Amino acid sequence: MIYEITNNGISARVDSLGAQLISFMDEQGTEYIWQRNPKVWSSCSPLLFPIIGNLRDGKTIIGGKVWEMPKHGFTRNTQFHLLNRTESSVTLGMSDSDFPEDSFPFAFEFSITYSLDGKTLTFFTEIRNPADRELPFCYGLHPAIRCPLFAGESFEDYVIRFGRPQLRGYRAYDLEKLQFDKNSEHPFPGSGTDISLSHSLFSEDALWFDRPDSHEVSIINPESGRGIHAHFEDFATVAFWTKPVPEAEYICIEPWNGSSACSDEDDEFLHKNHLRILKKGEQASYRLSLEILQEYGRTYPVG
Repeated sequence: MIYEITNNGISARVDSLGAQLISFMDEQGTEYIWQRNPKVWSSCSPLLFPIIGNLRDGKTIIGGKVWEMPKHGFTRNTQFHLLNRTESSVTLGMSDSDFPEDSFPFAFEFSITYSLDGKTLTFFTEIRNPADRELPFCYGLHPAIRCPLFAGESFEDYVIRFGRPQLRGYRAYDLEKLQFDKNSEHPFPGSGTDISLSHSLFSEDALWFDRPDSHEVSIINPESGRGIHAHFEDFATVAFWTKPVPEAEYICIEPWNGSSACSDEDDEFLHKNHLRILKKGEQASYRLSLEILQEYGRTYPVG
């Protein structure tokens, strides 16, 4: 089922399969979300739960037992249920009973609300533990922003612009060991706040900033000022990714609490970086906002 929400000419569409955002369009009809293409990348904004990225050999240990989980967990292939809908918002939910049997040994309740206010689309996620047993999990978002946005532009015309100068570098993904190397940090691949985009920048997969100096970024064409501004204060880290091929006309902004396997982790699920644990009745909430940039030179509070 596809759900559409609108507000003053701005629209968004959400697929109940995975509760994935599949469209975010302005009043002129400009699409800001990558349109799924199986020949390049068949997703466009998956929700990452209860893991982010890959486990080592696709396996983890919980309570002394080995559990297998696919990359990014089970959520993106789970059918969500409609919980609430208005003209400008929609809330979808699922629980552990919607996961494949014997896939994740913890009870949970998960909901996500997409809401439009002006030119801003907000993702608001709530995860609750309804059981006596503690609930450990990682959670992340993965929206793919179309890049370039307009005819006559190129991917290289755009930059990733942090809200303040990024003083620390990023962790690179080891394609042989299939993990992030926490023993080394690559220098910031730009100047001040900006990283100039090129597909070759992602030849070794994602750039993961596990210690970001800012929790807001823009994907923007500096010449026109057009693009998307993202704010993700509830997430500890952020990654950026696209496929390193010219046909991949998108760049993903990925706020994470967690990550793929890391060199400083063992295979125990409870030892994962940025893992959150909820006790009985506790609830965690996470917010990401995406704002359409149509005004050149607009400034934002530093965050």
